[in-house]
Amino acid sequence: MTSQWTPEAIRALGATTDLPTLGSIFGLGRWRSYQMAHTGEWEQAGIHIIRIGARYRVTVGSILNVLGQRGTPGTPGSDGQQAPGPGHAPAAGNRAAVRGQVSPVARSEQ
Repeated sequence: MTSQWTPEAIRALGATTDLPTLGSIFGLGRWRSYQMAHTGEWEQAGIHIIRIGARYRVTVGSILNVLGQRGTPGTPGSDGQQAPGPGHAPAAGNRAAVRGQVSPVARSEQ
């Protein structure tokens, strides 16, 4: 049985996932997914792999980037940041930076 991975299903994985799930998304088996992580093939393809001890984690944002889903509101990007959804203003401390001005807090730190 093959599973159909939609962008919504991939986003629902959270910030990171494992290599077998990554392989499933791209139609590959567990063994091949680990082999590609070991040789750096995933990184060359644009998938960000994080090695923690003997375990590998995969950033979901990088999977979405490779699949062409970057920039969708609420989608975590490869940098781990969420793209703002429609109608979301920047945080109060960032408004001045968005307009190209220096905020009062930044002025006092200069």
